[in-house]
Amino acid sequence: MAKLVSETETAVVSEAERFAAFAAKLRAAGLDAPWTSPGPLIPPKTTAVQARHWRWSDIEPLVLEGPELMKPGRGAERRIIRLDNPGVPERTATHTISIAIQYLLPGEVAPAHRHTPSAIRFMLRGRNAYTTIEGDRCEMRSGDLVLTPSMTWHDHGNDGPDPAMWIDLLDSPIVRYLENLSGEPYPDERQQPATLPGVSERRFAHAGLRPAWRPPGGSPHHHHLLHWRWDATRAALDRLATLEPSPFDDVIMEYVDPITGRSVTPALGCYAQMLRPGVRTRAHRETSSAVYYVLEGTGSTTVGTTRFDWGPGDFVVVPPRAPHSHANGSSSAPAVLFSVQDVPLLTYLHLYRTEEV
Repeated sequence: MAKLVSETETAVVSEAERFAAFAAKLRAAGLDAPWTSPGPLIPPKTTAVQARHWRWSDIEPLVLEGPELMKPGRGAERRIIRLDNPGVPERTATHTISIAIQYLLPGEVAPAHRHTPSAIRFMLRGRNAYTTIEGDRCEMRSGDLVLTPSMTWHDHGNDGPDPAMWIDLLDSPIVRYLENLSGEPYPDERQQPATLPGVSERRFAHAGLRPAWRPPGGSPHHHHLLHWRWDATRAALDRLATLEPSPFDDVIMEYVDPITGRSVTPALGCYAQMLRPGVRTRAHRETSSAVYYVLEGTGSTTVGTTRFDWGPGDFVVVPPRAPHSHANGSSSAPAVLFSVQDVPLLTYLHLYRTEEV
């Protein structure tokens, strides 16, 4: 009688059974041997972050409706609307960056607290709104950037006659991944501010100068300068625009600590960017992700093969390693963008790469 199973087939079955038995032993011991599974030892991972465009015309009505449903106080504490990238499980703008719009009516206070994520505020509108960081009251105007470093006490308020609105930018997805996401409330609703507002601004917001009687070092949780004024930033962009630009970003500047030269947070960097009239940048890609906010002008950002036409107030996400370029839609007026990117984190880890495509 002929054999129903060949010796070769028996050997294959026997080897498969041995691998299965070995894998079971590994699992029982809390171990793993990657070579027992097919494929490369370190398989490449496709990003979950999707290229995305949010229009201000869709965002603003929902932000304005928020006060009908929620009042800031202990509990939820912040009236925010967050950008939700459909590809990111954490429901944030990218896998490393959380973006939200915060809205305060006249007389409202967002109570003092602190948390492990670092946060950045970019002011959109309002008069006499403020953020107090460790007693330093920063009075915010449109376009200003205010930093609240990790585990610093901070509260927000609106002492003006009009509603106040700003962008909150946090590295909370990174902190969550590292399993260190936490926060705590301050004993009182507000901190007691220093006698004079803008202490860090008075000390450090002077290009090329610093107080001679203060040591240059500081707490690892603190940035020397906490408040960057938009009028100074815009003037710097205008001056830089007279020189040779970047072929990929045109005129771009990074917000940095004036003493150390480091980015505004260890993980995230912030940038002000001008696209001069008629400019179309060359395409490139980076290992970092970015979220762009349109301050002035109209134009487009092309990510891969998708073109996003934007105007004031719009947001655009560029995922890691995605080819992208920008174009100013006007031949007579500049377009101005603000962005947050995870370049500092990737640079520190020696993972940042960029190339023309």
